[in-house]
Amino acid sequence: MRYLLTFAILSLFLPIRLETSLVLLRPFELITSLALIIGLTTGRWRGLTFPVGFLLLLPFLVWHMVSAFSVDIENGLRELLQMSAVGAFAFVLAQEARRLDTRQIMNILLFGMVLTLAYTIAWHVDHGYSVGWKHLFDPRLVFTFLPIALAGLLLFASQSKRRNLWFAWVGLLPLLVLSGERKAFLIYFFLTAALLTRGRLAAMVPAIAAGFVGLLVLSTAIDNAYIEKQLQSMLDPLRMGQYEYLAANGKYAPGDTPSNVQRSFAFTLSKQLISQHPLMGVGTNKFKNIIDTEFRNLPDELRLGIHGEFQRILTENGIIGLSLYILIWVAAWVRLGRVLRLALFHELIGAAHARLLPLVVLVPCAFYVGTEASGTRAFVTLILVSLLPELTWYGLSFALHRARRSHPTSRFLGRALPGSAR
Repeated sequence: MRYLLTFAILSLFLPIRLETSLVLLRPFELITSLALIIGLTTGRWRGLTFPVGFLLLLPFLVWHMVSAFSVDIENGLRELLQMSAVGAFAFVLAQEARRLDTRQIMNILLFGMVLTLAYTIAWHVDHGYSVGWKHLFDPRLVFTFLPIALAGLLLFASQSKRRNLWFAWVGLLPLLVLSGERKAFLIYFFLTAALLTRGRLAAMVPAIAAGFVGLLVLSTAIDNAYIEKQLQSMLDPLRMGQYEYLAANGKYAPGDTPSNVQRSFAFTLSKQLISQHPLMGVGTNKFKNIIDTEFRNLPDELRLGIHGEFQRILTENGIIGLSLYILIWVAAWVRLGRVLRLALFHELIGAAHARLLPLVVLVPCAFYVGTEASGTRAFVTLILVSLLPELTWYGLSFALHRARRSHPTSRFLGRALPGSAR
């Protein structure tokens, strides 16, 4: 079952999809359905569990689906099928959480991501792209999630393995620069500051400031127009593109990028729709329908959905939907803090673990869903975030149980796990 869950996550990075008239199908739905059938028919789950992390997901998923039906029946059925798939994944993960060896799963995920990364780079180089490796939509997301997985392993790695992981971490930097995937670079940048300062916020601020200075120097030193433009856009992350200039002149303003212009247009339209429908929103997926019907003459690169779940949910699901969504994130942070304090009290982890884990997982995931278009990956990320406290506690308990079986006579089994740093 652990392999099915791991492969389900890895399948979200594969460029394998089947577009039907109603829904977009990926291997994720097939693997999740198989895991659900096996669990229900083999008696594996004799006593079903409904942890807090799973229950917190239900109100938002239901509201998201009801909001979709308010647009039209076909849209509602589409979201019903998607919510059924992601809900089944959440249910299977909730039942299996106490049995999962999180370290083994992370190793498999990391190996699968490295293979996907190698395939993505090889494909782009073979097609003549020496930089800007973003033409494969699904595989390119590995640039974003590989740093998170690698940072998680660095956090809990033993001293003997940590050096090799740091070499891999440094080697990842030039690949991210060449990829042009800005959100991946910023996540890597933040995680580097967090790891080097051991999660001490007072030390992270000057580290991040020094990093931006280094980014400025790098942007002026690199002799490549594309990479220089990507780095410059990261130095001014709040800058919005001029979509009015594009609509009036048929070309982008100097220094603008298609993504910045699209975000500017989407933000302006969102503000208008939010002011008109603040409480319940316009309805799930209605934003794209409005663009397709009322802005047909705009360039295709502007007629896209909202890239950012917080903005999309407020626009389409209103204050009610956003409140339910934010509740999941706040509850995950608070509940994870309690789990880590309990683990620290019992000396299962060190103080650095307790400081770093929320920063390594929750902050990058929030940044990802806040800058990426909605879809199955955004919902799976939300599920992993909501169940993170349960996965963390069971993972630490599993590691302790394994240590006791390996060293039954040791009197240090209550100490922090290997690799912990105070």
